[in-house]
Amino acid sequence: MKRILFFTALFSIGLTVFGQRITIADFSSYGAKLQPLDSLVFSIQYAVSFVEDTKNPDNLTQETMMLRIGRNVSEYYSYTSFIADSVLRADIRAKASQQTINDHLRQYGFGAISHRIYKNYPRGRLTLLDRVATDNFVVEEPMPKIEWTIHSDTMTVCGYSCRKATGGLYGRDYEVWFTLDIPRSDGPWKLHGLPGLILKAEDTHKHYRFECTGIEQNRASSLIEISETSRRKVSRKELNKQHERFNADPQGYIKVNAPNVAVTVKDEMGNDIKKLSNPYNPIELN
Repeated sequence: MKRILFFTALFSIGLTVFGQRITIADFSSYGAKLQPLDSLVFSIQYAVSFVEDTKNPDNLTQETMMLRIGRNVSEYYSYTSFIADSVLRADIRAKASQQTINDHLRQYGFGAISHRIYKNYPRGRLTLLDRVATDNFVVEEPMPKIEWTIHSDTMTVCGYSCRKATGGLYGRDYEVWFTLDIPRSDGPWKLHGLPGLILKAEDTHKHYRFECTGIEQNRASSLIEISETSRRKVSRKELNKQHERFNADPQGYIKVNAPNVAVTVKDEMGNDIKKLSNPYNPIELN
């Protein structure tokens, strides 16, 4: 059944829906200063697919993610969200009309994956930025330790010879393929810790899959940056609990956490949907 979303607000706000996912644009962040963290060396594009509803495992959500690797720091984010952020940031700086901004929200939308991950920032740690409804969060934690087992199996991924490794992280076991031809201990999401770049990964339940589709050497001066947006600092588990609460009752979450935003969801017949809930299959199980 299709859902149609309507909203009213006491301030200018951008809101989009993907299936049942409600995303509220953070316009305050588009005018925020960008802090340079590192110089970009090369970028990796990953095709990511994941199961949001375990009752329908064949219904995959797909996303293009980018891993930008610098001399010391790396940044991992949704390419769709990056494009939307770039366009809206330009709109805000140009003082574009609300109509133009709304048109761009409909045109570009936001990615299904909301977090942005910085590895080795600060040094030896991992910083994750995320947004749930109107709330911005930051998690800073030690780089996760993954006990990898390296196997003799080989595979070619994106033209690179790779070795197989297996290891577990936050309740899921992963089979990954890494290449010694790119000796950077990094990979998609929070995966890292091998003597080469991880180009392909999948958990044993086949719920989350990452595969490199392209690698580009940086040929121009470019920076890895982080927005100096105000964020609430929480633990990893506290953030996961926020996502769990939001997906169980998005309208209720917004009512409590953003009382100046009213959200109404209607089906294709124009009937109100009093309570919306999203299937929730987090990548982190513990």
